[in-house]
Amino acid sequence: MVSGHTNNHNQSDAYANVMRGQVLFNDSQLPKIIWNQIKILVISNKDEFDNERNLLVTETLPKLQQHFLTQGIYVDFVDCNFNWNFDLSKNPYHMRRYMKELKNAYQTSTGPFLLTFIGNKYGNIVLPIELSTPEYNNIKNAASDLGKNIKLLEEWYLLDDKSSPSMYKLKDPDENFSDIPPRSISTYDLNTCENHEWNEAYMYLADLFLSVLNEKSHMKSMHDIQLLSSVEILVNYATKLSPSGCMCILRQFDGLNERCKGSENYIDLLPGGRLDKIRQEKLKRFRESITNKLSNNENNEINLEGNQTIINIPWRDHTDSQSDDPDYQRYMRTLNASVFLRIKSLNQNYIDVSISNYFKSPEKSFYNEVLVHLTYYSKHSSHTCLGFEHFTERNYSFKHWLTVANTSEHYPYTIFGSRASGKTLLCTKIVQYLLNTLEKNVQCVIRYFNLTSKSRNISEVFTSICTQLSSLEHVPASNNEQYMNHIEYYHSALASLSKSQRPVILMIDGIEDITPPNQHASSVALYQALLQLLPPKVSVRKRNIQEKYAFSTNFYLNIIM
Repeated sequence: MVSGHTNNHNQSDAYANVMRGQVLFNDSQLPKIIWNQIKILVISNKDEFDNERNLLVTETLPKLQQHFLTQGIYVDFVDCNFNWNFDLSKNPYHMRRYMKELKNAYQTSTGPFLLTFIGNKYGNIVLPIELSTPEYNNIKNAASDLGKNIKLLEEWYLLDDKSSPSMYKLKDPDENFSDIPPRSISTYDLNTCENHEWNEAYMYLADLFLSVLNEKSHMKSMHDIQLLSSVEILVNYATKLSPSGCMCILRQFDGLNERCKGSENYIDLLPGGRLDKIRQEKLKRFRESITNKLSNNENNEINLEGNQTIINIPWRDHTDSQSDDPDYQRYMRTLNASVFLRIKSLNQNYIDVSISNYFKSPEKSFYNEVLVHLTYYSKHSSHTCLGFEHFTERNYSFKHWLTVANTSEHYPYTIFGSRASGKTLLCTKIVQYLLNTLEKNVQCVIRYFNLTSKSRNISEVFTSICTQLSSLEHVPASNNEQYMNHIEYYHSALASLSKSQRPVILMIDGIEDITPPNQHASSVALYQALLQLLPPKVSVRKRNIQEKYAFSTNFYLNIIM
């Protein structure tokens, strides 16, 4: 853990980098928004940890919510397997959606975001969604050599010749079996029938892939095809995001083997009850990788080894369940306490090193406001804007405006257009172009109308912009909160930035999207302030929809350079 003094200094720099838009130059991800919630995804093999997942909901979660309620933090567990009869791992398209949910939990949870249960079973492998043409042909030929029926492979993997290069893609079972996802009484029979039909197809395809890759492992062309369980895929993805937010319960039933009564849900078995040695070997490697991923190194600020809990329980051959066994009951009590204490500890560690621990509530709120707009910008800037290179190279008015903005007074650059015409993407790409051109010497203020509860009208946006301008370098602090002085302060701040020769970009997107008619009169002064001549080195971009006023565009870009 870094020292308090150094940490405070680092957090002050982090706050300033967000206020000045400097974080847009970092190769790493943007800082996390400060959320007052703990959102944890719970993952495990289907049916292997039913008792544990039920314990989390009925005992651990209420206890956590009671504890964190006093801190204003909401706690929630997200478990796709809970009360759901379809196995997530059998549809790779479900896996894609769950990975998005996992990333959302990482971005919005204060500390822990993943709780994994791993037992004696590796679980079902996830079928590849895409296969290159050579991979598909190699799998098909190898399966034929092994005497496998390739009919289902040809039925479910179809050639997509529109992609470049062409590839084979797995049909989405949800589209082929439309009644699998619904869980209503009226569709129950169809759901059960289609679930059974897809389950048989999945089991055959999974066996085909595993057999081929095991028998042909020496072939170089097979090395890029990874057949992993849903649990391992999600754990690998989560630990890349942040190993410090990942918790893992490693439960080992001692004495469990394929001959034990009721073992089918707790160990990998082949048809006929034989032990699946291929998946058991995968489980061994997976457990070893967990230990490596959750081990400390010199860059760790928390004890990662505390994120994994290893519990051994003797297996009892009960006909019904293990739940009445004293050792199992002791394990459940230990699990409940362990999860509660670790989540509490991880949250505190996160707060200790988080920027939220060093600033007052108004500062944290404004930090979040700015970061939400920067995150939205970052998302849009990754999209492709057709014809943009032609615009920057051939559009004379833009090139002329950019040249004038660098040396003399100039008006803001304004884009007009109808709704859904691509103005938001265009203005975002223009700012990205300017940031790349001006490099790290530039400061940046970005606002998207109606993106947050504090950007619903021009008055809120203008006040917010003035507050952020006051945090930029070479700008005097604002100590007067009166409405009319916001306009005076705005021009004073721009003049100071121009004199300092420090370029500044101010982008406002969607100016007239949501301003109600009864606010137009009171907002005219603010519109006029944004439309006035700008000093050199100051660049403002504006995007508007329609021409109710002279300044009625949907994108406004003001660059002070």
